[in-house]
Amino acid sequence: MRVLFIVTSYWAIGEMEIAVQFAKGMNDSRDVLFWVPRKHENYVKSKGFNTVSLYFNLGSLNKVMLKNIQDTFKPDYIVLADYLNYVFCERHYGLTLNDLDYFTGELGAFDLYNQIQNPRRMDTYGFKGKMTVIDERIKFFLHPCPLLDAGIDNPKEKRFAVSLVDKLEVRSEGDKRKAKALLGIPEDKKVILITSAQWQTTYRKYERAVRFVEKSEKSFSDILKNLAKDCYVVVIGQESENTDGIHYLPSIPPDIFDQYINATDLFLGRNIISTSFAKLILRGIAGVVLINSVEGDETYKCKMFPVGWYDYIAPLETENLYFELFNQIEMLDVEDCVKEIRKLLTEPIDYDKLNEYHRQLNALKKAQDIFLELQNK
Repeated sequence: MRVLFIVTSYWAIGEMEIAVQFAKGMNDSRDVLFWVPRKHENYVKSKGFNTVSLYFNLGSLNKVMLKNIQDTFKPDYIVLADYLNYVFCERHYGLTLNDLDYFTGELGAFDLYNQIQNPRRMDTYGFKGKMTVIDERIKFFLHPCPLLDAGIDNPKEKRFAVSLVDKLEVRSEGDKRKAKALLGIPEDKKVILITSAQWQTTYRKYERAVRFVEKSEKSFSDILKNLAKDCYVVVIGQESENTDGIHYLPSIPPDIFDQYINATDLFLGRNIISTSFAKLILRGIAGVVLINSVEGDETYKCKMFPVGWYDYIAPLETENLYFELFNQIEMLDVEDCVKEIRKLLTEPIDYDKLNEYHRQLNALKKAQDIFLELQNK
């Protein structure tokens, strides 16, 4: 039983990480192959999986590679790491859904936002996009939890809820103290962690989007400056000449990054669908997502900065325990935002809710069991 995962995201690593975590549930890594952009290959290989290169702007070569994968690896199941991302990948990789017809195995996909059950338009930079309907060639669906609720699981319809991470662990107070000591951070200093993703700095230069981004960045900068007055604020993945008491780290080794995660008292983000954010929440670390719910000439509703997706994500939050594990705060009201974050830094984690959510995730099937179930249908 061989499984091919196709990853088409170049800038963001979320969909790749979701697929990698899921693939860890296979009994034999030799039954798994990842077709990924070249820049991601070393990461996937470090997790124990074989890879084939997906080439940026070389569509003709990618079509040859696709046929070679079928003829040599002969996958029984082909999984798109993110259906929506694949649908829009023709511009960068020259591949379409029609190209997948060459595969003889069963085609499936990660449906990260429950598009199959609730097809809807994306609100992007304040505009409503076209309706996206899942192609009928997709025969089974994998729904990562979070963002989705574990109750979405419906094996009869070949829809499987899967855990975002293969192993759930809660960060202990001992881990936090040890990490702060190793990093030279005073034990009583509250640590606020921010990570910067490259894709968030590249956006469509619509006039309204430019104004909103400028306004949001000014608010975000003011929020961090205020918090840095009495907290240890660290931004990883970004450089800045004007630090204002903020610790900017453009690049750090993975083991040091893990120590910063362990040292964190609160993770501050602007992307509610971030897999990195979700992983920290699942470890029992406090989290805040900065959002904007106000529309105007210079603003649009936003939960995934700078794109938007406020209304697109909203249906996922209904009766979903994950969204009760962190807070959402308006980003443009600097004073109230800082006040609320400081308040949250003094409040305990609700471990009853966290443990209940862990129980839900631990009850979900692993990859090997899902593909065996598909094989027997």
